[in-house]
Amino acid sequence: MNDLTPTRTAGSPPAQAELGAMNWLRGELDRMFEEFAVPGRSLLSYVPRLVSPVPAVELADTGSAYKLTAELAGLTEKDIRLEVADGVLLLASQQEESSERHEDGHLISERRHGSFRRRITLPTDADADKIEAKFKHGLLSVDIPKVEKARDHARKIKIGG
Repeated sequence: MNDLTPTRTAGSPPAQAELGAMNWLRGELDRMFEEFAVPGRSLLSYVPRLVSPVPAVELADTGSAYKLTAELAGLTEKDIRLEVADGVLLLASQQEESSERHEDGHLISERRHGSFRRRITLPTDADADKIEAKFKHGLLSVDIPKVEKARDHARKIKIGG
């Protein structure tokens, strides 16, 4: 067996990557069944959403903050939309490109377009007002500070008889 192959013992919780993939699949199946009865929908209307490219994203806890990184090769800072609302971070882009050139007496015209939307639910202790982002060489880095933890207010409760 390969030493790099992750293993789990029976009863141990699944890895975070496994949960993310399963949660995505569960969400897509739930959405499919909810929208299936809507007029004008068919099973084929889900194909573009299932095969469209979605950027790779990683969310890591650094202790005092969370660090989100997204691989966005081929995009510029102007192409990226990053918003936060109600504890959800939206990462989106829509890009359209067209070009025309003349070669050997022929006009060659090309058009390309693409878009994606990715919603990431922030942890409950994330401070949405202090989020900062940087973009360099196709890598988006988002720093999400944690809120100052309130002091635990614990008190002993007397049990009466």
